Amino acid sequence: MKVRKLVFACFAVVVLVTVIATSIVAREKVTDAMVKKGTVSEEEAAGHQKVGSADDKPEGERNLRAAEHSTPAPPPVISRTVKVPLWKSYPVVEPVGRKRSRIMCHTVPDATKTRETWKPPKFVYDHDLATKPKLSKVVVVIYNPVLEAEGGKTMIEFLKANDPWKYSHMLAKAINIASGGYINYKIVKFIEIDGYSEKIDGFRYTDKSFLDARKTNKYHRPDRSSYRKIFEENDLIDMIKSGQCHEVWLWGAGYFGYDELAMYIPNRYGRFAPTDNPWFYRPYEIPPECGRTVWVMGFNYQVGPDNMIHSYSHRVESIIALQCGRGVWKKEYRGKDPWNTFSSLEMDNPGKPSHVGNCHVPPNGQGGYDYNNKRSVLSYADNWLHYPDLRGEPRMIGSDEWNNNQYGYQLWWHSHLPKGPGYTKWGYNNWWVYIANTDEDLPDLPIPAMPIYPREK
Repeated sequence: MKVRKLVFACFAVVVLVTVIATSIVAREKVTDAMVKKGTVSEEEAAGHQKVGSADDKPEGERNLRAAEHSTPAPPPVISRTVKVPLWKSYPVVEPVGRKRSRIMCHTVPDATKTRETWKPPKFVYDHDLATKPKLSKVVVVIYNPVLEAEGGKTMIEFLKANDPWKYSHMLAKAINIASGGYINYKIVKFIEIDGYSEKIDGFRYTDKSFLDARKTNKYHRPDRSSYRKIFEENDLIDMIKSGQCHEVWLWGAGYFGYDELAMYIPNRYGRFAPTDNPWFYRPYEIPPECGRTVWVMGFNYQVGPDNMIHSYSHRVESIIALQCGRGVWKKEYRGKDPWNTFSSLEMDNPGKPSHVGNCHVPPNGQGGYDYNNKRSVLSYADNWLHYPDLRGEPRMIGSDEWNNNQYGYQLWWHSHLPKGPGYTKWGYNNWWVYIANTDEDLPDLPIPAMPIYPREK
């Protein structure tokens, strides 16, 4: 009896060892095949990181509802933080097409053609990067000249304008909520300037010349201020290079000459698709020597918080059209990629439900800035809360969802931007990586230390 038990135990051990050995050999064969195929490099195979590439199998029609749903790619075997952003290893790609001298970008004649031939760079999914809350340091620059001829009032006081300090904190809070806590803006410095920024032709207003222009409505042309001068005069380049600043938010009055958004992205043409839309990339004269992506938001303290968040929405549109729309934003591309589907409207596709809409037009809108339209339409907006799984029936939606005003709508729209873990062939499922952590190198949000209380005697 004892001999029989011993034989049975030995047999079980042999079976277990055989199963384990077979599993290891099979895994190695799969990995070797992936290396040969080019799905992963040898180094990535050794680290067990899954790499998504442009050659990944498309999600297919069933999953973007006429390609409106997006099937998640398999998760990586192991997630480990990438210490150096992958984009820094990309070859530098020089821009092609027409140079737009005003915005300082390049555009191609037809992005629908380049979209078919452009190959996205290699992508490595980093779970920590996509999910851990990030800290983004902001410097707020406020041009608020003191008007001696008006009794020493500041421009903000003279115009009875809004408070940039208050509004900046409002925006930081709104983005934190919309991103599900992923983006945490910390305003590290307010710079208030008693003066005016220099225009691109060297002109600079005085108090008298600006007030005269207001009376006659004849403002200096060209209107735009020089971003390089703003950066140089406020020591922003060194702050950015040293990691003390990640973004710049400018505040001024009307005709102070700031675009609602601007950005410089190193090796932009090696990282994102070409486009025929000049507004998707606006580097202007932002100094390249900053060495990293720099977003510069331009706000007018004469208008309300709805316009401030409106400007941020255009930022979202620009970068996500490049990343997830491959440089194309056209109503005919509904169902062909996540961005053109997310932003699609019943207005442009009669008989089809809307999805979430865009900055200017809500799902039920019939034109630009139609935020108070009382009509209701079918919309798939709710499905984007669990992207990339967009399965679910549409429901009727109207302006009461966002309190019938622009401010409410911009907040509602931001709240529907995807922010979950995982990835598809379009990149991270968390779009906030591209919107506000574009270089994928923001530091993790520090966790406050818990107080240690002495033991009671």
